Amino acid sequence: MNNSLATPWEERFGWFWYGSDVIYNWEEKDFLNAAKNFYDAGNTTAILFGTHFRFSYWAYWDDIEDTIAKITKAFHAYGIKVIEHHSTHLTYRIDNDAMKQSYLSSSFADKGFKNFLETSQANPVLGGSHMDDFGQIDGSTGEICLNSYIHTEGKDVHWVFKHYGGNAHCFNHPSFFKAYTEHLERIIKKANIDGIMNDDVQWFGAGNACTCQYCRELFYKETGYHLLDPENWSSFYENYNDPVYIAWKRFKKKSSGDFHRKLDAFYKELDFHPLRPAYCAEVLPFDTTCYGFESASELWNYIFQECCGLIKYSYVCFAIEAVHRYALASRRGVPSMALFYPATEDSTYCAWALARSWGQLYTGTMHSNTLSDKPYRAFEKKHAALYNNPLKISDLAFYFSEMTRDYTSPNAPQKYMKPFMSYMEAAYVSGLTSDMVFCRDSIEELSKHEVIIAPYIIMVGEDELEKLAQYVRLGGKLVIIGEFGTKKPDIQKRSINEAVSALGLTARLNEEVYHGKAEINYQGKSYRFNNVTSDGCVIPNGSEPILLGENGEILGVSEKIEQGEIIWLPCDIGNNDFQPAIWPQAKETDAYASVLPSLRENGGALLSLLVNQKHLTVLAGEDVIGTIYKVNGDYVVHLVNTIDMLPEEDCKVFKTDTIPQFLEGAKKLKAFPVQINMTEAKDIKAVKLYSPEFVGERSPDYTQNGKNLLINIPENLFSGYLLIHIVISNNESKN
Repeated sequence: MNNSLATPWEERFGWFWYGSDVIYNWEEKDFLNAAKNFYDAGNTTAILFGTHFRFSYWAYWDDIEDTIAKITKAFHAYGIKVIEHHSTHLTYRIDNDAMKQSYLSSSFADKGFKNFLETSQANPVLGGSHMDDFGQIDGSTGEICLNSYIHTEGKDVHWVFKHYGGNAHCFNHPSFFKAYTEHLERIIKKANIDGIMNDDVQWFGAGNACTCQYCRELFYKETGYHLLDPENWSSFYENYNDPVYIAWKRFKKKSSGDFHRKLDAFYKELDFHPLRPAYCAEVLPFDTTCYGFESASELWNYIFQECCGLIKYSYVCFAIEAVHRYALASRRGVPSMALFYPATEDSTYCAWALARSWGQLYTGTMHSNTLSDKPYRAFEKKHAALYNNPLKISDLAFYFSEMTRDYTSPNAPQKYMKPFMSYMEAAYVSGLTSDMVFCRDSIEELSKHEVIIAPYIIMVGEDELEKLAQYVRLGGKLVIIGEFGTKKPDIQKRSINEAVSALGLTARLNEEVYHGKAEINYQGKSYRFNNVTSDGCVIPNGSEPILLGENGEILGVSEKIEQGEIIWLPCDIGNNDFQPAIWPQAKETDAYASVLPSLRENGGALLSLLVNQKHLTVLAGEDVIGTIYKVNGDYVVHLVNTIDMLPEEDCKVFKTDTIPQFLEGAKKLKAFPVQINMTEAKDIKAVKLYSPEFVGERSPDYTQNGKNLLINIPENLFSGYLLIHIVISNNESKN
């Protein structure tokens, strides 16, 4: 259907949960009432969530399909789009009887389905084969594997083994594809849905899958390599110096994307052109399941993140993932979005404010429907023009390398991605506005950014080095921090001196180890760091020394190259501290003490000193975080008050902990100035202030001097979130 929205940025996504009660007990009036409530809450699109591990509900597919049709009919009556969403291939199929009883009694399994314990463990013929025949095969055992995976958690980014409890199907298996697409076709034809989310599409078995007959044949066909047998698996698995293992990881990543592309072709054959949103919780630290989210990103209409942690204690980590989603979505010309799980009214407001400040749409879901997004949906609808396709104005951009994350080391999250994320967090909490560039970006895309930060970028191709060198020659500032370029995409080693030489840098690194204090002096500004470690000191060879150790050791240099500059700091500054997301537990959860002081004193101080200019300075204390965008020719600023959201010490926390500044009636902030360095010296027609916390608009005092604008935010105006609209004179765009 078409609900006649002017732009995709006006969609307001909500989630509709359904299970056996809805499927077997609801009448038409119940569906219509649910649709009305959904509409009244301000939503325009419903993402369905129910019977998620869809293949374990094979015995009830007819009932599920019919219910999706009933939901869609009712929601369409209110002009609401419907997106079907389920796990493509995860199951509850479990061999262990003790685990089976425990897992199937959990909240994930719906007891309202008759004989579910038996049917979910059955082995029916689907798509021409028994369902167990297309289970993913663990290369270390040769047997069907659990849908287990390894991810990272905590401030040290340590590995954690997790599993969903059952097994997962192989999406390279032709019988699986046939069975799955037959189910999809019935949904499409019965329900007239508007979109679909084919969730998961990952390789499990803790990274050891899949080595079924079809994967082995396809891997050989595409690479010329044979996968090893179980008896030789241990010498192969996680061997990042083995070209066959690297080829297998790349193959799995490509296969995930190819599956989504096969679905795209299948939909087109049905003349079905769905909305296809896609999300991923964490992209920056790891991709151990070779998820299809990145490799098929050209297919997604909305690119978003799943913010699984407790909002109050995880917002810093969420913020840097948002930088990635915004950048990836920008490349694809689609909106980015953030999904939160708020548990209270104040965390709903906080989550919405954070998402909008990150240039994203907001969507929130919770198992109960006791909370309402309605005030925020009404606010963003009223000010829709100020949220439409925001173009980020950034002080710097981070160079993100999927190859460094995926193909360099079994401990890449700890060695490389943790310091990378530390610098991103440091920028965010230090008031620097950040964007992201990718290794596949063109020189034109790179050159949109005055400063590019490349922290701990290990695997770099010759083509990348040339693009970065060209970026510098054309006037860009490239800041290299830590180890750089020491692996090629073919996994051959390269010295760091070879890498920087390819950029045009004349300085070289020796093997003189250093640990101690250091001082940086750059463009008349200086700062002293208490903890700097380096595996070598720099021989400048004509470059300008800018970071010096206690006895004059040269730890970093700056070199002008044609119109641009390279700053080379091949050392660790501080401990690369990291503020992790806190995943909720059933009751109380362990939260980590704030590392904001360390982030600001190390990475934040360094980056603040090196950027060419700050486009936005909020003088309300360090915890009022601002972002700035160009929207329809005007400037739009978002301010979010994050004060005291992180604890001073490690402690136990709850998902219902309040965020005081987002409570109704919270104490308002005192007056403070906001300084804006605009991209162009255009006359300001007006400055307008808006917030869900007050009705109408406010007009603050402001002064303009060319590109510089000073806005005085009055006292007692807001406590949580403020939207600032800077209207440019003679701007023909309507806002």
